[in-house]
Amino acid sequence: MILLHGENIIASRQKLKESITFFEQKKTGEVLKFEGNNLSLINLRQALSPLSLIGGDKLVIIENLFGGRKSKEKEKVIDFLKKENPEDLIIWEGKKIDGRLITSFKNQTLKFDLPVIIFRFLDALFPDNSRMSLNLFHQCLAQDPPEIIFYMMIKHFRLLIIAADLGSKGLDKMDSWRQEKIINQAKKFGLNRLLQIYRQFLEIDWRQKTGKAPFDLISELDLLLASF
Repeated sequence: MILLHGENIIASRQKLKESITFFEQKKTGEVLKFEGNNLSLINLRQALSPLSLIGGDKLVIIENLFGGRKSKEKEKVIDFLKKENPEDLIIWEGKKIDGRLITSFKNQTLKFDLPVIIFRFLDALFPDNSRMSLNLFHQCLAQDPPEIIFYMMIKHFRLLIIAADLGSKGLDKMDSWRQEKIINQAKKFGLNRLLQIYRQFLEIDWRQKTGKAPFDLISELDLLLASF
């Protein structure tokens, strides 16, 4: 069993894709995928059973088992995996998992971290700081593709919008020191400006995906950062 997690979802997704390709090239069988929030212990046991209609091996993939809503069924699945540690099973998480939740797992855990420079860049995003934010943005590009940086910007601005609208109540699952940092950063923009920027993110994303962008993603983000 392998657990793939971390903030760098592009790298972890690539590792998952490579694992699936390796299985399909080396073995004859089927790949079974499950969403963690909808997976029952009965279905998991059936998936891991050596019996199959088509025969051959199986690779079972569970996505976002530790994230999302908590449930008794999910706890049963996690307890089962801790005890059984089944082979040919991959758990993929679209975020970093608290180490305390996975210490008892007898598996190979691969964590895909983002470089510290990305978090420095996100902290530098506020009005009248475009020169520094642009500088840090291009330092980030030396280590990661623009798509992952764009994803982290969108994720960060969602938190800023929540902070501007609800304050600490909307960030209750976050450490107090980080709550304070996010709230102070949100105040520098104001809710209306944050919503305006988020709409610009959506427009950039739409243009890039539909091929209607006048510039590449890096140039579009350069222009957006300069507007701060």
